[in-house]
Amino acid sequence: MKRFLLGLVVVVLTGILSIVGLRMWNDRQYQQKEMGSLSHYRNPQDISLYNTTIEGVTIEHIEGNYLNGFSLKPKLRKHEGVIVTFGGSEGSPAYERAVMLAQNGYRVLALFFFGMPNQQETLVDVPVEYYEEMETYIRKDLGELGPITLIGASKGAEYSLLLASLYDSIDHVVAYAPSSYVFAGLDFQNISSSWSQAGKPIPYVDMTKAGSLALFWDFVTKSPISYLKLYQTAVDIDEERAMKRIPIEKAKADIVLFAGGDDQVWESGKMVEEIKARRPDKTMVHLYPEAGHIFIGNGVADAGGMYMKVGGTEKANREAREDSDRRLLSYLASWHAPIENQ
Repeated sequence: MKRFLLGLVVVVLTGILSIVGLRMWNDRQYQQKEMGSLSHYRNPQDISLYNTTIEGVTIEHIEGNYLNGFSLKPKLRKHEGVIVTFGGSEGSPAYERAVMLAQNGYRVLALFFFGMPNQQETLVDVPVEYYEEMETYIRKDLGELGPITLIGASKGAEYSLLLASLYDSIDHVVAYAPSSYVFAGLDFQNISSSWSQAGKPIPYVDMTKAGSLALFWDFVTKSPISYLKLYQTAVDIDEERAMKRIPIEKAKADIVLFAGGDDQVWESGKMVEEIKARRPDKTMVHLYPEAGHIFIGNGVADAGGMYMKVGGTEKANREAREDSDRRLLSYLASWHAPIENQ
């Protein structure tokens, strides 16, 4: 009996030491030591971390009822209308993209959709009615009567496509690594939809019903986590998944979809094709077979102490980013008429 207990203790200690060793190794391997100008990703809701001193662009923080984010006004305005940018589940307003667009002469609103003091604390039950406040701000406060373009990435892309299916005043949507479904929110203490309408959760695919022991092991050891299988399984086992698709066929907007074929978060490469099939008119797909979810880095992202497999190689992601940026500016220039004689 003593020998058995001693053996059990040895096994347990070996397991603990193995886990500790794996966690330390993964930290050394994947932890981003220096974020530089991207330091706000450590705490996206801290507006003091955003550089608002950009040459040629006037930037101010704006806040309303649910509205929260940044208004970017180029000193040399080149195009009519307004572009709204959303980030993803990290909670950012896609600030770098907004700055790049403002530097190219566009009026931009870089908006949070959760996490700020006047918003949903977590990414759950975010109201689609938020768009109505955005539109009022654009039309009345800014006095802008030109086209409205939404640009979203990941969960922000899901939100943008859903909004376009509900509001005809959205003229254009650019979606990076989008979903064709409404998925559950990312508050696992409060399982509900990512989005709400009239105070009620919009029907959603629930990933918690597709649990994975592999995810638990990766979480414990700080190994890079891939959510791909979780999302795939959640869709496959949901017998009511058809009613949880984003009804993109109702959208009036021009839609441009960018996705990586090696996306390790969810099947954006497959879902952009589903969106195109359901709504072929005025829908453009650009698929980069070897790129991942976010078109940056070497396939693993540091998410504040845990590591996510996002897919792609450094080369493929860089090339996808460069090509998609070029195409984005081309689309925007064709949608937003030039302003003459400013």
